[in-house]
Amino acid sequence: MTAKLLRFAACAAVSTMTVGTVCAGQEDDTKHPNIVFILSDDHAIQSIGCYGNKDIQTPALDRLAGEGMRFEHALTPNSFCTPARAAVLTGKYSHKNGVTHLNQRFDGTQQTFPKLLQSAGYDTALFGKWHLLSQPTSFDHYCVMKMQGMPENPIVFEPQHEWIEWSPQDQKSAFQGGRKLKGYNNDVITDEALAWLKNRKSDKPFCLLLHPKPPHAPYRPAPPSYGEFLKEVQIPEPETLLDDYKGRAPEAIADKMSNNRLLLCPTYENLREQLKKENPKISKDELTRAIYQEYIKDYYRLVKSVDDNVGRVLDYLKESDLDKNTIVVYTSDQGFALGEHGFYNKMWMYEPSLHQPLIIRYPGLVAPGSVNSSMVNHIDLAPTLLDLAGLPVPDDIQGHSLKPILAGKSDKVRDAHYYHFYEHGKGLPEMVGVRTATHKLIHYPGLPASHQWELFDLEKDPEEMTNLYGDPAHDKEREDLKECLRGLIREFEDPVELPNLKATTGKEESKASS
Repeated sequence: MTAKLLRFAACAAVSTMTVGTVCAGQEDDTKHPNIVFILSDDHAIQSIGCYGNKDIQTPALDRLAGEGMRFEHALTPNSFCTPARAAVLTGKYSHKNGVTHLNQRFDGTQQTFPKLLQSAGYDTALFGKWHLLSQPTSFDHYCVMKMQGMPENPIVFEPQHEWIEWSPQDQKSAFQGGRKLKGYNNDVITDEALAWLKNRKSDKPFCLLLHPKPPHAPYRPAPPSYGEFLKEVQIPEPETLLDDYKGRAPEAIADKMSNNRLLLCPTYENLREQLKKENPKISKDELTRAIYQEYIKDYYRLVKSVDDNVGRVLDYLKESDLDKNTIVVYTSDQGFALGEHGFYNKMWMYEPSLHQPLIIRYPGLVAPGSVNSSMVNHIDLAPTLLDLAGLPVPDDIQGHSLKPILAGKSDKVRDAHYYHFYEHGKGLPEMVGVRTATHKLIHYPGLPASHQWELFDLEKDPEEMTNLYGDPAHDKEREDLKECLRGLIREFEDPVELPNLKATTGKEESKASS
C-alpha cells in the first residue's frame, strides 16, 4: 500500500470527526475550515469585472477576487453541463467518472469530494441545479432542481420527496412531486441556502454547494427589476463576431450549428423573423449584429443576478463571523462564448468556452488580490478542497491540489491541458485536444479530412483565427503537440479511438486522413 493510501486509510478510520477531533499528528485545537462552493452555469470570464469586463459591474465577484486568488486559466475538460459537473465532484476525467455526454446518469455510488468530507465529519448540503439524473448522495440535505429548472417558481426536490429519475423515454414523471419555490429562481435558491446556514444547530464544519442556474438560458424573463438594465446601451461587439470560419473546423458545419451560432439561435427565432420582415434585404451580418445586442444584454442581466446573490452569501458570512474560517470558491461548469466567432454557447475548445472563472478566498492562506496564470482544471477542485480540509487525496483522483499555489509555494500544476468533448449529433462534433501556455492543437475525428485539425499560436493569435496546421513553418510545433496529446491520452487512460493521431510522417498521415 502506498504512503498516500496509508494516509487515506488512517483518516477514513475517523469518519465521525468533528471540529476538535482531528487526525493523528494535528494539533487538537485545529479548526477545520468551512467550505462554500458556488458553481454557476455557463458563466463566461469575460463577463466579470475582475477579468476585464467594463460593460457591467460585478462588485461581489470583484470583492471576492480582491480578498482571494483569481485564476486566469481555469479550464474545463469537457464543456457541457452534465460531464463538467461530474468532473468537479469526482476529480476525474469524463471517461473515468462515467459521464461523457449531456443528460447522462451519474453513478452516485462512486467517490466524490462531498462524500469524503461527510465521512470525515462535515455537514454537507447542496442547493440549486443538479442535472446529473441520479438522486444526490452524501448530502445531509439537498434542495435541487433535477434538470435545468424554470427561471421562475422552480420545483425543487429534497430528501423527503420521492425521487424519479429523468430519462429520454420519460421526461415528465421526474418532475412530479417536490416543492415549488415562489419567486425568481436564483433568488429563492439562495434564500434556501442561507436559511440552511442560519438554522444549523451543529458545531461541525460544513460544506455548502450552491449551484445557481443563471447565467444559463433561458435569458427571458429577466430577473425582476433587471428588465430595463442596459436597455438603451450599445454593447461593443467582439472582434470576431462576423467570423466566416475560413480554414477552420466550423467552416465544415456552419449551417448546422444552431446550438452555437447567434445567426441560427432558436431563442431569437422570433426576433430574426421580425427583422427579416421589417427589412427583406437584411444581410446575415446585420442579423448577427442585431441578435448580438439582444443576446448580450439578456446575458448580462443574468450575470447581475448571480453577482447580487453571491454578494448576499458573502455578506452573511461576514455578519455571522464565519468568513474568517470559511473557504469560498466561485467557478462555473464551463465558460461561454459572448459573440466571439459569432457563437453564443459552449461545446468548443476555443478560449471563451474553455475558460471558466475560478476565484478562491481563504483568509490566512491566500494572499488578497493574488492572481495565478497556471492552467488549472475542474478535476483539481476535489483534491484541493480535500487537501485544504486536512484530508488525504485518494490515489485515483486525477487532478492536482492547488493548495501549494494558494499558499504561494508553487506557480503551476501542469504544462498542458487535456480536453475531450464527445460527439452530440451532426452539429456538435467530437473534439480531442491539448492546450499549452503558447499553443493549442484540436482534432475533430468525425469531420471531413480537410477540417479535422486545428493548430493555433495563442501568443500571436489569441482570437484563434489562423489555423497553422498545414503550414510547413509550424511542422515542429504540430508534431510536438501531437506527441504531447498522445502522452496525455496514455497518462489519463482515455480509451478514445483516434487512428489519425498515430505516430506517422506528415505524408503518411495525409493519406490516412483522406
